[in-house]
Amino acid sequence: METIRIKTELQDDTELNSQSELDVELKQDLESKTTVEIEFKSEIDIEPTIVGEPIKLYDIVKLREFGDVPFVIKRMEPQDFSISYRKAVSSVETILERLRRNGVPTGIGIAFRIASHTPSSCILILAILNHKCHFYCNDKMMLSKALHSQMCRAGIDYLIVNAHMPVGAVYFESLDSFLVYNEEYKLFKLKHTSTEAAPEAKAPLPPNMCYTITTTGTTGEPKLIHVPYECIAPNIVGLSQKLNISMADIIYLGTPCTFDPSVVELFLAMQNGAAVLLTHYSIRESPKRVLSALFPTSVTTPGITVLQMTPSLFRQFGANAIRERILSSSSTLRVLLLGGEPFPSSAELATWMDPQVLLQKHICNIYGITEVSCWSLMYILQSLHSRVPLGTPIDDQTVLRIHIQSKKNIPNAGCGELWLGSATRRCYIPEIDDIENQKDQGTSVCYRATGDIVRRFEDGSIVYEERANDVVKRAGTKISLGLITRKIEKCLHTSELATCLWLDELQKLICCIRSLELKTKIQQRAQTFDILSKLITAEQPDRFVYLQHFPCNAHGKLDKMLLLKECTLLAQPAQDILKSFLHDRLECVDVQTERTPKKQRLERGSPQCNLSGYDLSFRHAGGTSFHAITLCREIGLQMCIDDEQRHLFEMLLDESVSLRSILQFLDSAKLVTHNTKLKPIEPPLSCAVSATMGCSTSTGGLVITRFEKPALHFQFHWKVNFSKCVDSPVAQYESRYICVGAHSKLLRTLDALTGQEHCTIKLPDRIECKVTFLSEQLAMVGCYDGCLYGFNPLTGDLLWNIDIGGMIKAQPFLSSDGERIVVCSYAEDYNVMCLSTERQQVLWCMRIGEKAIFATPLELTKQQAVIICTLDGGYACVSLLDGSVKWMQKCKEPFFASPVLLDSSAEIFVCAEVAGRVHACDVNNGQILATHAADGNIFSSLVVKAPPTQMGYTFVLFGCIDHHLYCLRCKTNAAKHVSFELHWKVDVGSSIYATPTILTIEPSENLVFCCATNGRVVLANLGNGQIQWLDKLAGELFSTPCYIESLRRVYVGCRDNFLYCMGI
Repeated sequence: METIRIKTELQDDTELNSQSELDVELKQDLESKTTVEIEFKSEIDIEPTIVGEPIKLYDIVKLREFGDVPFVIKRMEPQDFSISYRKAVSSVETILERLRRNGVPTGIGIAFRIASHTPSSCILILAILNHKCHFYCNDKMMLSKALHSQMCRAGIDYLIVNAHMPVGAVYFESLDSFLVYNEEYKLFKLKHTSTEAAPEAKAPLPPNMCYTITTTGTTGEPKLIHVPYECIAPNIVGLSQKLNISMADIIYLGTPCTFDPSVVELFLAMQNGAAVLLTHYSIRESPKRVLSALFPTSVTTPGITVLQMTPSLFRQFGANAIRERILSSSSTLRVLLLGGEPFPSSAELATWMDPQVLLQKHICNIYGITEVSCWSLMYILQSLHSRVPLGTPIDDQTVLRIHIQSKKNIPNAGCGELWLGSATRRCYIPEIDDIENQKDQGTSVCYRATGDIVRRFEDGSIVYEERANDVVKRAGTKISLGLITRKIEKCLHTSELATCLWLDELQKLICCIRSLELKTKIQQRAQTFDILSKLITAEQPDRFVYLQHFPCNAHGKLDKMLLLKECTLLAQPAQDILKSFLHDRLECVDVQTERTPKKQRLERGSPQCNLSGYDLSFRHAGGTSFHAITLCREIGLQMCIDDEQRHLFEMLLDESVSLRSILQFLDSAKLVTHNTKLKPIEPPLSCAVSATMGCSTSTGGLVITRFEKPALHFQFHWKVNFSKCVDSPVAQYESRYICVGAHSKLLRTLDALTGQEHCTIKLPDRIECKVTFLSEQLAMVGCYDGCLYGFNPLTGDLLWNIDIGGMIKAQPFLSSDGERIVVCSYAEDYNVMCLSTERQQVLWCMRIGEKAIFATPLELTKQQAVIICTLDGGYACVSLLDGSVKWMQKCKEPFFASPVLLDSSAEIFVCAEVAGRVHACDVNNGQILATHAADGNIFSSLVVKAPPTQMGYTFVLFGCIDHHLYCLRCKTNAAKHVSFELHWKVDVGSSIYATPTILTIEPSENLVFCCATNGRVVLANLGNGQIQWLDKLAGELFSTPCYIESLRRVYVGCRDNFLYCMGI
């Protein structure tokens, strides 16, 4: 029976001096805060505490009673792999003996690091718990330094990791390795240092500790949560009773181990003798494969009966699959738990199922926070067309409190923040509990803030409204993102979703609409204006973005940070910002350029009633002061002078100033970046050689003469704006596509002939790494955020990403057999990592030297090895098979240049120290055979060419910061005697960082294309160094060009934000 007790407390903002003042305060009720405390009693009686229970749900004595009932099922082809409870207990006993043999104490914490749940990981968690220890699952890609710090904060000394995952010897001592169902694991002990972080907990951890977990940060800053058994057990017992979980159930264990609902999935099975089912793929990787694994079409293969998921992740199955396979009357699913996010709307639910399904299955809205050991409330759906509350407490010890602020100037007045409390389900949160130092902690109710705003109705039900931090201030007015989202969703079709995001930096409100069907621009604008008509001015979004999919984070929740990055507008010219606003928001367009009817918002009798388009004033076009503030804030970021920003605001509100005059003002205003003012796309002026281009002589080298008349016609075909510097080398695929990234975080694939865009991807950080193509539909690139991204270069789909741990500037290396990827980076832990191409699993990782790696590895195909040069001057030969070092040598200066093989015999390679020394080395031992010293530092990589007219010689080309392009003549013999001679060098007028590119015009005619930092591009004859053509681009050049011989075109990125295509 449900009982409700409401207690009201009035707290004045200022101290009251008299009873009359109190009466006034009560009458006005404007500045008061009301706290409502509501207690719910569960309909099913549950023991108030389980402290005295003799056997815990994970005790192997209890689990042994389930005998041969399946405990873990791994769905595989052609048949499932299954472990019974009896076999699981036997394996646990073996691991327990191993832990005792290695001296692992009982009653402590053990960190656990795996990529995803496997049968062996379930056994290991059982073993840790039965060793009377608590487990702490860590992020699989966390680096050793961060892992060490996190374990120190948690007060944990031992670590178990999957053997293929890297752990640094600097921070951890290896104790043992062992196999669990054919998976190798390693046991480590943490090494303590004098600089390590102190344990966060000031008090002893609670007895009967079960697990430690870190919050995701969706309810605030990430926090360390210590969960005792008494806290999680009522959750499991209550759910088991309300959902009637039994040995016949199969529960999908698909939640990442770092997200606490995974504990509920595993513990629900152990409490009731049910089975957990694992799949090889996650739903984020392949929804179709996961669907087939969970609900197989074969009648002999059992499907799952209990599914727990976030709504965002569940949507990835697709409405048709949900209706026909998951929530059909014939499916095996018995219980669907949707939690962690707002529950789907009634309109969306109606597309997923027929009403009679509710008579056969439990469709549940489940709610809770990590701070109170996962789930606390649950509601079983009764109808598809009624509101869905958060429900009632799962156990009888949970108390709810709502802090209601009844103020007229606050959106959603009458709502309040929900707090969850319990006297028994008390997690220990050091950063909160140690500060508050609560008294009588053993008996008093401990409340935790959820960060969620809820509304309580007269019938006692509580409904989620929004996150507390979704109320923001916009131009002096408080607005509720949740309220605006709900208003917008009423204007959408049933299959569409909306979410509103606040870009604090620009004070912009962005509305993202997920539409599974592509809309035309006309359809989007029609819907946009319909939405705007139903919102007050302060609630109207600055921008509408239409997407086919919303991204999810690692825990399956809507990734608002990533969504915000995807939706954030690129830096636009000031004129374009205003034009876009006028066109998309006010439907005001220039009559000379638009054929469509115009919407003219003019008052009758207005002196401007005969005007239209850009002859209107901003006010007469429909603009308001609110719109003017929004525009001035964004355009003002580009203005150098504050007075110009104020003048712009005045012009927008002045009804006598036309839009055309405002655009002319923006064109003359002094802006931050020169490239914000658009100019017609024209090729740079003249191809004539400057008279200032002097000659250079060198002892033993060829004298370069001034070339008066261009012998080649070299022209500019097209250019593409990337909004920021393009420093990355340009990559091409089969002469059809080119792909390059930029500082703007944009990664674009373009048609090599026309420059037409195939796709654009926005990564989280800048890109300076060259793209590596694995196939036409798969490429990879490194990013400044420390991740390696796999993507489809034609569609722009991100297929996978691997956190390498540090900036990636070197091009990812693909072995000649296509089976391995080697990534060199700036990571502090391991600056070399080898991954499998098929599944991107870490095969081996290592650290070479003490610094980062900038240069791309060089493959030695016969030796199945790579040569890697580092920024601390070391270079080594590393086996591709296992990462073992075959030899290592050391020079005095760093290597920025990538090494290259000298000739086809593959016995000698060439590398260059930054100090200007070029070395020829033996591939078998790294010994230096010959050296040539240039007159300046070398950041350019080396290029080798053996032209047919120079028999017995090989040319080695590179750029230097002494303003010269060098060509060395290298001679070798069978005895590995090597000599360098300067063949020629030419002054290009500025430092060279980009690698020269050899252009083959005819079989016997080769040219060298060189880029200098001052923007100069030079075309020289390979044979004698004579300059054939030169020009100058508008910005600095650091990007290495790409040449496609069949098209006779060169592609180069520039710091004027453009990628240029030039051709012979």
